[in-house]
Amino acid sequence: MSISRIVLNEAPGEIRAAAFDEAGQAVRLFLQRWSGDGQPVRAGEIVSARLRQSDVKDGGAFFETASGERIFVRGDVPKGLSEGAETTLEIRAEARHGKLARGAFSKQDPTPAFDAFTAWLDELPGQPPEPETAADAEDLDAIEAAFDEALAPAVGLARGGLIRLDRTAALIAIDIDSAGRNRKGSAAARALSINKEAVETAARQVALRDWGGLLVIDCLAPLTAEARTQLRDAFLAAFQSVSARKVEALKPSRFGLLEAKIAWGASPIEDRLLDETGQKTADTELLDLFRDAARQAAADRTAFFRLTLSPRALKAYNARRNDCDAILNSACSGRVSIASGTGEQSVVRRA
Repeated sequence: MSISRIVLNEAPGEIRAAAFDEAGQAVRLFLQRWSGDGQPVRAGEIVSARLRQSDVKDGGAFFETASGERIFVRGDVPKGLSEGAETTLEIRAEARHGKLARGAFSKQDPTPAFDAFTAWLDELPGQPPEPETAADAEDLDAIEAAFDEALAPAVGLARGGLIRLDRTAALIAIDIDSAGRNRKGSAAARALSINKEAVETAARQVALRDWGGLLVIDCLAPLTAEARTQLRDAFLAAFQSVSARKVEALKPSRFGLLEAKIAWGASPIEDRLLDETGQKTADTELLDLFRDAARQAAADRTAFFRLTLSPRALKAYNARRNDCDAILNSACSGRVSIASGTGEQSVVRRA
């Protein structure tokens, strides 16, 4: 498994990209909104921040950027750095639901205009191909499907069966379901076959979703000593082929549990698209509508369209009203406008 293609979609207000392996499976995702304006700090970015609180109990210190985002730095504060003083930090892990961004002290100057997409490309392992701009509806559909897959609670295996993925506050739990799998061969051979495909798929999914932390895969029995080694090695190889993040894994235990620990980096895709209740954020709803409108406008270059916004989407629109109008006008040649009223759901209609 390695990255063979990267497809980029520059939609109104949002840049999305997906990296695919040789089999056409999505393995990594990129997302940037509003050209990065007003967005949380990104992994690899160098930022200025002021010390707000040094907490021995928490084993580190809390800093705040000019935008008001808080960053936690583990370890001792340099001598002479008092509360309110400014320093530079390198972002090691982005914020996620319930967790602040993590940083480390840096001697570099703050990044004046951080190029998040280039940083994402540089983090990909090996020598990934040059990104391609989405050329047609098929490419756009592939990117949409990749983002949908990153939110799915279960993913099918190519030769039958599936894995169920559950990210909790403590760890990522992955269960293997063999329903629909070919039953030929010995029990050990069947178990090795589905377990190997499952751990490789799990590794791809963790990379795709930008998940980190502790992970446990409940492998199917029976497991021989050789099979345990193969499964650990298969998981590590699959993950390292698509991500440069630090990863450690153990052989499955006598209870069949393969444990791994993965460094956090980018914010999980679901945390950027959904709120903590699992619903789309207002920005997600608005930008999904813009993307749909842009596709419809591109498909019919003589038609005009009007967007009816839900109350939540309208709130996001009003927060950036001038920018939104300019973005839509530029992307759709003035053929897409915002309706004066609101609706229960956001929708694109012909004007």
